[in-house]
Amino acid sequence: MKTGQTELIKIKRKFEDTSGLIGLHHEFKDTSSGKAIVIFVSSPTERLFEILNSVSESIVGDADDAIVATLKATTRDRIVEGPEVRLLLKLLSESQTVNRYSFGTEFSSRYTPTVSGAEQQIVSKANHIAFGRRGAGKSMLLLYSMTLRDQAGLPSVWLDFQTYSRRSDPGVIADILTDLIAELEKKFGQNSRLLELQSLIEDSEPEMSEFKKLAPKLRREIGKLSSSEELFIYLDDLHVIGRGLQAQVLDILYSISRGNQVFLKISAIENLTRTYDPTERVGLELPHDAQAIHLDYNLTTPEKTTAHIEAILDAHARFAGLASIRRLCSSADVLPRLTWVSAGVPRDAIYLFSQAIQKSSADGKARVTVSNVNQAASETLTIKLRDLEQDASEQASGLKIALETIKSFCIKEKRQNAFLIEIDNKSDLFEQVTSLVQLRLLHVISEGITPHEAGRKYLALILDYGLYIGIRAAQSVELFNKSFEDSSSAALRKLPILRAQQN
Repeated sequence: MKTGQTELIKIKRKFEDTSGLIGLHHEFKDTSSGKAIVIFVSSPTERLFEILNSVSESIVGDADDAIVATLKATTRDRIVEGPEVRLLLKLLSESQTVNRYSFGTEFSSRYTPTVSGAEQQIVSKANHIAFGRRGAGKSMLLLYSMTLRDQAGLPSVWLDFQTYSRRSDPGVIADILTDLIAELEKKFGQNSRLLELQSLIEDSEPEMSEFKKLAPKLRREIGKLSSSEELFIYLDDLHVIGRGLQAQVLDILYSISRGNQVFLKISAIENLTRTYDPTERVGLELPHDAQAIHLDYNLTTPEKTTAHIEAILDAHARFAGLASIRRLCSSADVLPRLTWVSAGVPRDAIYLFSQAIQKSSADGKARVTVSNVNQAASETLTIKLRDLEQDASEQASGLKIALETIKSFCIKEKRQNAFLIEIDNKSDLFEQVTSLVQLRLLHVISEGITPHEAGRKYLALILDYGLYIGIRAAQSVELFNKSFEDSSSAALRKLPILRAQQN
């Protein structure tokens, strides 16, 4: 039976709905077996052909292997306004916030491996804590591990600590334990003994000693659940609860898991996290009780960081039907500039590039330019300051004062966008600087410089782009990162030194 034009249009519409590429051009073509439809896409990938074949078969069946629909590559003059880029913007938006449900069955095709190969560590039978700035890929790494376990039919539970954000009361421990029991019941089914423990926890006084009494009982019950196969417990964004409670929470969870086939997988911002309290001797002591995985790829190696960001954007671009992310760039300088203004933070780079696409389209340009990236970066400071309030609520006031001091030193006094500070872990100013690095308001460009006296090492940093762009006083500021190459030692040594007495 020959396929009619109505069926061919149905094929196209269902293909658009399934692939997410809405508004594709098409044409009809006469073949020996009747009419066929040719659908034009930017890059006819294997994924798109699989979707088209499945859709065609669902509508017209197997017509003796006759081609009723096919894909053909096309070149778009204004690619930023094409269906592929509209889908890409949707994908980039979805990847901004990662939780246990992100990407679903599409996870494997949209995941980009870490530079350091942290995937092998996070799936192993050991306790791990993934450290990195907000947006560095901590939650994504945990989700990678959980996805592999789900595919293998192995048990895991996930606790999102954003649920307990800014809480410093001991009652948060009770909430975490009751939520853990609820998640275990979802995974293993109802358990009368666990329900009884849940009631005891809820009725307990909110004191550490009370929870410690119940821990052995909870440990025994969880041990029964994990006796045949190991259980992974994922704790996402530990740093958002009160710093004074973090070690206590980990101590309780570690007492439950230790000796069982239960392993903790944690994500946190390092400078906002206290895993162990040496005075009380509670918590997880690194590296004995848990191993650290560091995910920060900063501006000390911009070429490697650019390659990683490009790989992440490429994964999303290919899924959206584009040959590569470079197809959207007006020059080879766009992605290196994106690396500098995002400071190598993957999620910041994703957000900035999506904003740059929209600015390019609004300006009537065919592709994304360096200017579009700069414009997008200048508008992100408000978001980062909001994140400071959320991630470092207890230290927010002091960090804001330190940030203003540093900005004044660089922009008004020295008229440079980069500076040095002596590495001194006993200095309050240095501690504030490292916290501001974790919060993506300052960025490391060299981890060790000796500008003057031997034996005294300095950290080289650059201000976040949003801190000085658009400020009148910044018009005469000497920009350290005019080029996109690795920073030379000679140039770094000439940077002004921020000293503690200036705070």
